[in-house]
Amino acid sequence: DWMLIGTDGFARLDVRGQLVMDDGAVILVSYNGLLELNQKVAASAGGGETKFEDQYFRALLRMETGAPKYSWVNQTVFIGKGRVARGAVEYEVFRVT
Repeated sequence: DWMLIGTDGFARLDVRGQLVMDDGAVILVSYNGLLELNQKVAASAGGGETKFEDQYFRALLRMETGAPKYSWVNQTVFIGKGRVARGAVEYEVFRVT
């Protein structure tokens, strides 16, 4: 993942990864987003955490797979909101219908 920190107090996210499902299927996930670098985010840098409403942290996700069981993700748009969670990030992801 990459994060470009802007002079406007926001970080631009460019993330790519893989999800390995319980049945062994692999889903490629990529997303771009914005993270507001406010005081609560800065305070969480030492392993703390934020709540979802503590910062503007949004992402537009795209998923792709060759696995027939999960092929529906190939034609779906997802959005997510994030938070800092003890040295990691946590997302709530929603399917746009």
